[in-house]
Amino acid sequence: MTDISPQPAAGTAPPLGDDGLVDVDDVLGAFSTLLAQNARVERLVATHFGIGTTDLTCLVFVANNPESTPKLAAEALELSTGATTSLIDRLEKAGFVSRRAHPTDRRSVVLELAPEGQAAVAETGEFYRSAFRDAIDPRQLDFLASVMRAIGDSLTRRAVDDGTTGAQASS
Repeated sequence: MTDISPQPAAGTAPPLGDDGLVDVDDVLGAFSTLLAQNARVERLVATHFGIGTTDLTCLVFVANNPESTPKLAAEALELSTGATTSLIDRLEKAGFVSRRAHPTDRRSVVLELAPEGQAAVAETGEFYRSAFRDAIDPRQLDFLASVMRAIGDSLTRRAVDDGTTGAQASS
């Protein structure tokens, strides 16, 4: 089996910046481009379903978090309770989610994907699966997943450790 993914030549040293640290500017540029492209795709996908991007994010959250409540959705989406109520009302009226009584807390409800919401999440997931299959050598998927998790963990850790967005850490 031959690895066809782009790899540096054996023994190649990583590029260094003027400060002597590994230069990650090219990676940051690619990451910035990926974020912008993903934001555009999210807008297109949400528009396809006749909803907003936050609505789409909520559907994916509910799909990935069975037994999710409006409070959990609000925390995950970083929305006020009022904004979350409006969002859930919109999604319910459009047939994407439903509310059912919480099994242990009579003051709360559990959010469930309605068939329309299940279809939207499934179609969105398949869109992304197809893009990843198209762009990534299948033998690199495990590596890419571990790299993405490590970057996410590092970003979170740095933001928490710094008590900021991490901007001061590079100073």
